[in-house]
Amino acid sequence: MPATSVNDMHTLVERGLAAAQKLGATAAKLSTSRATRIGCSFEAGRLKSTDTVESRSFWVEVLVGGRRGTAGGNDPAALEDLVGRAVALAQVGAVAHFDRYPPPADLAPVRTHSDRTAALSRESLIEAARKVTDALKAHDPDLFVEAGASRYEAEGLLGTSGGVRHEWRRTDWGLSGGVQRTRDTDMLFAWSWRGWKDLNEYFDPDYIIREIVRDLRWAERSAEAPTGMTTVFIPPQAVESFLFPLMMAVNGRNVAKGDSPLRGRLGEQVLDPALTIVDNPHLDFSPGAAQSDGDGIPTRVTTIFREGVLESFLYDLDSAGLAGAAPTGNDGCGPHDLEVSPGAQPSAELLAGIEDGLYIKGLIGLGQSNVMNGDLAGNVSLGYRIRHGEVVGRVKNVMLAGNLYDVLRRDVRLSSDCDPLLRLPYMVLEGLNASAA
Repeated sequence: MPATSVNDMHTLVERGLAAAQKLGATAAKLSTSRATRIGCSFEAGRLKSTDTVESRSFWVEVLVGGRRGTAGGNDPAALEDLVGRAVALAQVGAVAHFDRYPPPADLAPVRTHSDRTAALSRESLIEAARKVTDALKAHDPDLFVEAGASRYEAEGLLGTSGGVRHEWRRTDWGLSGGVQRTRDTDMLFAWSWRGWKDLNEYFDPDYIIREIVRDLRWAERSAEAPTGMTTVFIPPQAVESFLFPLMMAVNGRNVAKGDSPLRGRLGEQVLDPALTIVDNPHLDFSPGAAQSDGDGIPTRVTTIFREGVLESFLYDLDSAGLAGAAPTGNDGCGPHDLEVSPGAQPSAELLAGIEDGLYIKGLIGLGQSNVMNGDLAGNVSLGYRIRHGEVVGRVKNVMLAGNLYDVLRRDVRLSSDCDPLLRLPYMVLEGLNASAA
């Protein structure tokens, strides 16, 4: 970040915090950032668009009379007006469960900016997305093909009345592809994507192509879906969906409000001992890598479940005050980057050991059930039948249902190999109920 832009940001933050104090705020924070995104998208096998988006933003939060007021904008000249709006909104804002922003603390050395990613050219993005498109069209000219690639770079400053002045820089890249295959009334959707902060060997169009082509080949054959209690094989790309109810339950605000079924259960054996789940924002260049949360609180590596035992909830500053707990540096009480410790068997062996079951690539409608209590009820958007350790064909019109707390409490098997970017293993679950139309 050039020195002049650092100075500009510091000047704006000091100006905004001074204005908040003058207007009667007992505490305030102000964040400012600017970002540039370049990207391209292909649709129906052709280049649809390229774009460059530059943005600048300000976000103000103040405490007035024990209530919070927030406002956002993008005009530096209107900063004082923005602060004034936040102060006015605090009159009817939510009750704050803290009275000050904490002082500065040591931050972990986490790399979030890559010069290599920042130098990624538009031409390189178009070339990568075009390669995905051309390969998928060559595989089947009748496919409706989409692909995209992007590069993002941002820099910013967070300042609080507690004395925090946190400068940050980040980059990200993304690469994706997807197809729709329509045959009479049958529609198949297959997709793949990757993203990281550092430009490395995983920016690989061939990976996207291989994943989608494999799905298309598996889907050439149809198979009757199993019914009743069934074994489910879940690849890393779908594992996080099955952990979503757990993340709602360890959300500190849900815990403090009494909505979480895990409230009061710290130290208990909640899940199968095979499951150790960690929130790790300190892995260099990972998508959720961060030194600080939005309140200036240092992030930390948090073990949520250790061998199935519940060890921690996730708190931001306000929810920690509501619960009488210490903040964990988690904005919105959600995880930065989940890691699940691997198991003992390679994924190929896990798959080969399934006599009869389902291979699940994706579910839709998961949020329509009582997710907080772990209830799962979703339609399989893309899935396959497994017979005698092999994928034998695509299944359609299948719904999975069950309670994930019951399912994750026993007989969970995890692979020794993990996705190198997601850091999640393959997972085998027992006890979900499959029903077919």
